[in-house]
Amino acid sequence: MITFEEAISTVLKSARPLPPEAVRLEESVGRALAEDVRSALDMPPFDKSAVDGYAVRAAEIKPGVELGNLGLIQAGDVLQGKVPAGACVKIMTGAPVPFGADAVVMVEETSEKDGLVRFSTGIKKGANIARRAEDIKKGQLILKRGTVIEISQIAALAAAGRGAVKCGALPSVSLVNTGGEIIPPGRPLGKNQIYNSNGPMLAALLKTDGVHAAPVIVRDEAKLMKAALARALKAEVVLISGGVSMGDYDLVPGILKTLGVKKVFHKVRVRPGKPMFFGVKGRKLIFGIPGNPVANFLAYLAYIRPAIRKMAGRPDFAPAILDGTCAGAFEPRTPRRALVLSRVAAKSGYSLAAVSNNGSADILALAEASGFTLVKENGSIKKGGRAKFITWK
Repeated sequence: MITFEEAISTVLKSARPLPPEAVRLEESVGRALAEDVRSALDMPPFDKSAVDGYAVRAAEIKPGVELGNLGLIQAGDVLQGKVPAGACVKIMTGAPVPFGADAVVMVEETSEKDGLVRFSTGIKKGANIARRAEDIKKGQLILKRGTVIEISQIAALAAAGRGAVKCGALPSVSLVNTGGEIIPPGRPLGKNQIYNSNGPMLAALLKTDGVHAAPVIVRDEAKLMKAALARALKAEVVLISGGVSMGDYDLVPGILKTLGVKKVFHKVRVRPGKPMFFGVKGRKLIFGIPGNPVANFLAYLAYIRPAIRKMAGRPDFAPAILDGTCAGAFEPRTPRRALVLSRVAAKSGYSLAAVSNNGSADILALAEASGFTLVKENGSIKKGGRAKFITWK
């Protein structure tokens, strides 16, 4: 039986980055760039007005001066010719500053009547003009390879002329839930049936990483199970919830073997999630997760998300294990490494408080928690002690 840390390391050694693909900008948030992105143009691409007002020669402007207005330049327009001495032209924000003008007076500092514009203030040369390339120069590096794209960076990529960027590809994922007693939420429950909570939870977790997978439910019958898993193995990552322990109906490991899956490990010295199975078939990764919801959730945070992120080329693939202070005692006292459901609060650092629960099937406790606190084998942590933790907040 391997340790928690060994399990994470083993999974990540098997997860290999996929070939990059072109991704439209609006779909690229959260994806890792597989190229350096440089601007195809200067930004702004021309000297433009930063305000609504009048393009003028600054040396001519002082309080009380009146100039004739030559017309209007809107964004996207270009004035034919140039602004001569003794004249001005009305200009909208974003429009190109015409030849001959070297400043823009805000409309609030003017009044216009019968084609004459009166100015109430003087102005300096260059005022209210956004100069060509003052934000971005042609060829300038916008984002480096490996950057995980954030929503605030989309506008810069678009302004640089990119409609799509090359990113690490997301793996295809199959999601299988085992058990004859589970049915999709929303349907009427029959006798001795329960709703499938793991499937929607795992599908939602996958969606946060940009992956879409619909849960498939299969009964614990060998023939049905083998057919379902054979179909699932067409994907690059397979998640199987349930059927991996040692009971009579835990058929998954044996069936996977007949389908050519090589077992890498089965059982981790951790609580919850001891019966965790991990196997490979070529470059495909297969995760067999114990059926209890808390074990499913932990397995995704610790093993599955890191693998998916590494396959997608993200540099931040490793699970973030942080340090905090225990607001109360943690006393799981189990011979396995314990990951205790906890509330995490930011108070001059992180404060950790254990969430009371009835075991790894306690979905309400999971709903109230925001992290897992790590406690060593047969160990405990006193109030005020330091501890490692994982959070999804």
